Amino acid sequence: MARNLYDLGDRTPDPSGSWLHDTQESRTRIVPVGIIVVALLIAGVAILLFKDILPAPGGGKVAGPMTISERFSICDDMTGEACILSAGSYAYKGQRYRVADISVPGQTDAKCPAEAELAQQGRTALAAMMNGGAFDARPDPVDPDPSARLLVRDGVSLGQLMILKGHAQPWSPKPINWCAGEER
Repeated sequence: MARNLYDLGDRTPDPSGSWLHDTQESRTRIVPVGIIVVALLIAGVAILLFKDILPAPGGGKVAGPMTISERFSICDDMTGEACILSAGSYAYKGQRYRVADISVPGQTDAKCPAEAELAQQGRTALAAMMNGGAFDARPDPVDPDPSARLLVRDGVSLGQLMILKGHAQPWSPKPINWCAGEER
């Protein structure tokens, strides 16, 4: 501002050194830092609360909890809409899922005829159980694999029924010897 202007009616500058309409300029923040920190905290809490609702990274191909009432057939590939692949896995709407709470004998890599027979019986039993009415397929809260599902009907796990009927054993990370009772 021009220093030669005086206040109206005054021919001398103000003794304090301030001039007409002079003000001390200070930098002001557009958004205070406190508001930004609070907004970030609220966003973090919201993400933690809604992480199960938000789509999964990578396209979210594997679905969350669902109720299934379709009829399942036995198949060897995932092209069917609803089919049993093995005693411990099934395909539903083009995605492969596995029953999370059981270990089952392998059909393709069976180490003895008894294991192959157990695998076929388990596959048939799983098909019968899944075709016994509507059931819930829930993600396993313990298993990080997004295709692991707990199959539950009326509060009872279909995997636990497979164990009770002798078609499976409780899930174990160690391989199970399904041929233990058979002589070689």
